[in-house]
Amino acid sequence: MKIRRQIFSIITIVLAVSGCASYAKLSGISDDYDSAQEFFAAEEIPVFEAESRGIYFDGRQWYERSLELIESAEDYILINSFLTTEHEHCREIFRALKRKMDEGVRVYCIFDSASSYRTYPRSTEVIRAAIPYVRELGIPYTEYSPIRGRRVPTFLGLFDRDHRKFWIVDGKAVVEGGQNIDYDSLSFPEDGGCIDTMVEIASAEYVSMMQDAFFTSWNRYSVTKLNKEDFRIRAPEKGEPVWVFNQDRGDASTVTAMFDGLFTYAEDELWLVQCYTYVTPSLLDKIKFAVDRGVKVNFIISENQIGERFEKAALYSIKTLLETGANVYLFNSPYKALLHYKLILADGRYASIGSANYNFRSQSLSRELSVISDDPVLVETVSDNLDQLMLNCRQVYLEEAENYQGMKYLLNYILMQFWG
Repeated sequence: MKIRRQIFSIITIVLAVSGCASYAKLSGISDDYDSAQEFFAAEEIPVFEAESRGIYFDGRQWYERSLELIESAEDYILINSFLTTEHEHCREIFRALKRKMDEGVRVYCIFDSASSYRTYPRSTEVIRAAIPYVRELGIPYTEYSPIRGRRVPTFLGLFDRDHRKFWIVDGKAVVEGGQNIDYDSLSFPEDGGCIDTMVEIASAEYVSMMQDAFFTSWNRYSVTKLNKEDFRIRAPEKGEPVWVFNQDRGDASTVTAMFDGLFTYAEDELWLVQCYTYVTPSLLDKIKFAVDRGVKVNFIISENQIGERFEKAALYSIKTLLETGANVYLFNSPYKALLHYKLILADGRYASIGSANYNFRSQSLSRELSVISDDPVLVETVSDNLDQLMLNCRQVYLEEAENYQGMKYLLNYILMQFWG
């Protein structure tokens, strides 16, 4: 027990120093700005007028929509996917991309190098990366921050991963969220695939911003250079406000700003559907600040994790979540599917959807992309979906959470602060 406390103390100090927010900081934010909108403006978070054109809640919905988007393409398709591995649905997407290339549509893909290190759920068997298949088809691609033996001396650079998942087709919209072109994402829930979200948002300024992000990464890692002026934007310029949190290179506080704004200015209730919740003192401060103002904070964590390290790290965090005043629910899918959402619903008025997890890694190490929308139709759709999730949730109390405090849970919690 003494050793466990010592290890936890060391990690607490490291993460407290590394964390970007504290209770006092949130109090200062509240004093300095009258609303989340004012705070986001001060943090230079872009807000665009946009049309919400749909939200897709699992592998089947997104697989079908992705094929529709590919089929509709007339000019170009840009895809940024954290992971891409072998699966029949993944191969069908790439075959569809190749068919469009044969028709003259330009296709470019960015994949994070972590794709080559995936294993099947609850297994040590490696899933074959789809990159050789993509290369065989002749689809232009590049790897973000390649993981190679020669880069071991730059060890810290290996933690720089592009966790974003977004598509741009003909410059008409940005589709972003948590779905990869991957075994877990595109297997249907009844086949063990993840339950996840992608949201389609049409905005000329948003498309332009994410084109910049895509071409910057592409031109950094590919010998073939792309010019943004060659890719027309056709998205509308009017709609409801959408705040875009694109945490690119050099923007390591963007995700923290999103969390700070939501927790500081929520008035009634926060729902966080976050399967990879690995709390730190900084993240707990946000919860405590909201709870102390009378806000009801609720977390939904998936009971069906894809590996032991994910499961034990998330379960370890439940005790401190409860002690800080949050309510915690475990979602148990009828199909034992992972609930992979990175979703926040604030006061039934604002919905955040994207790639950012409620953990240190998403705050400080990864490239992330999330949006906040107050579009009434989108928010109502998210709220209705949340009601459906709750039908398969059970609340966790302190007595149960005490069972998740052993050394094995702690060690996985430490590991996943940097690798999850």
